[in-house]
Amino acid sequence: MSHETDPIPAELAACADRVLTVIDAAAAERAQVWSDHAFNALALDIFQAQYACIEPYRAWCDHELGMRGWQFDHVRRWSDIPALPISAYKQRRIAGHAPAATIVTWESSGTTQADLVSRHELPSLELYETSLIAGVRAALLPDFLATDELVCIQLAPSVGELPHSSLSHMFDVIRHELCRNGGAHATATEPVIVASAWSELSRAAAAGEPVLVLATSFALVHLFDVLTAEGAKPIVLARGSRLLDTGGFKGRTREISRDSLLDDVQRWLGIEPDMCENEYGMSELSSQSWLGTIAFALKRTLPDTGMATPGSRWQVPWMRTRVVDPISLEPVDSGVQGLLVHHDLANVWSCAAIRSEDIGIRRGRSYELVGRAPTAELRGCSLRIEDLWNA
Repeated sequence: MSHETDPIPAELAACADRVLTVIDAAAAERAQVWSDHAFNALALDIFQAQYACIEPYRAWCDHELGMRGWQFDHVRRWSDIPALPISAYKQRRIAGHAPAATIVTWESSGTTQADLVSRHELPSLELYETSLIAGVRAALLPDFLATDELVCIQLAPSVGELPHSSLSHMFDVIRHELCRNGGAHATATEPVIVASAWSELSRAAAAGEPVLVLATSFALVHLFDVLTAEGAKPIVLARGSRLLDTGGFKGRTREISRDSLLDDVQRWLGIEPDMCENEYGMSELSSQSWLGTIAFALKRTLPDTGMATPGSRWQVPWMRTRVVDPISLEPVDSGVQGLLVHHDLANVWSCAAIRSEDIGIRRGRSYELVGRAPTAELRGCSLRIEDLWNA
């Protein structure tokens, strides 16, 4: 029976409460709540609730399990849970609550099926924001106490300008919840506004206070290009300043390596590479993964870390990622490239197990992000969720 007429199904609400409880416990450094056994048990309960409440996901699970010759009760570990292809968010409504209960919809067009928009509907932001803040405190601000505040300069549109952007919301939450007086923001991708962005940064440098810079990778490149063309003079932000950059150069006409970007950041802003953190996320998920650069530089321990080498990603303990063969979907060996499959227990309201379109290299229990997967290599890429729905 469909649960989409329920404002918020009780099964999903109960799972959300449990995830919030264990995130709070993890924040209190009671890391044992995220043992393999505990993660597995909660992942299976969320799977059961989402299977019951979200019809397109149930259709996909029945198809995927059938391909394995399995029944529903054969799923006994979190890694057995069928992962929904991320393209499903462009094809169907992936949510268990009634549309009227939606308070925000993240949208992303991606780079394939450009005529379709990915939509991720949420009836609450509490899980998303709780997961985000916990990750930010551990990876980006490990040397700041809860009562400390940084000056923040956001070189990206605010959520008021882009209400359906999960990235803008992420930056706004960091700026308003963890920084002094809500910080400042300026869109650094338009020439007329570059002057405003640079003015904010220059003012902060002159004040001698540590600054948190939030920016997309492309916005930084554009900012530095304009400054170079105008013959501007570099600044040096105060010790303790740091950068959080995210995104890539998807759909852009120019691309540079991360090492080159970090060289430019150090040259123009005076922020050293080991104080530059990179976030990897997607609008269809509720948690993020991080490089852990700042925590490593400051010799701070990241909770439940599975990181094996520099460049490997750290994830909050309620998120795990498998690297699988794009054809067989079987796990690859460490050091081997494969498709990233994310299991995000904070993603209660839609689908906790997502098969991405990104490629990574397995590094022990972690992974190194490589980039976008060629669509032709993805198993079932031509099989639309709608085809299963109408079968």
